[in-house]
Amino acid sequence: MFEFLMALYLYSQEAYRTQLLINYATISARTHNIDEEQFRQLISCESRWREDAQGDYRIETNEYLATGLLQWWRPSFNAYSKKFNFKGKYEDSFAQIDLAVLVIAYDKKGINNWYNCYKFIERNS
Repeated sequence: MFEFLMALYLYSQEAYRTQLLINYATISARTHNIDEEQFRQLISCESRWREDAQGDYRIETNEYLATGLLQWWRPSFNAYSKKFNFKGKYEDSFAQIDLAVLVIAYDKKGINNWYNCYKFIERNS
């Protein structure tokens, strides 16, 4: 695996970073007994693994409300961070993964917090 990651890094730092995030998401899901494939599909649906992804555009305010790998809204990220005593930064992709895993594993709504993508995954599984 190390050789693969090194070759990927030398070929494309963007591809390396994406693979690093995929590996991290997989291990994080496994650690919290979350379906790894479903979690990877969720991230793919939300952002296509693009860390700079933006969504939920509001024409009234000319702004995007969601950002990052898991398309967190800042108020939701902050509320769940408080609920789980989580100290990660909103802009950090690894923190977005960490908090999402906590929410999916331990919040009553779980993966339904990402309703549209979760329903899309269910329909296509």
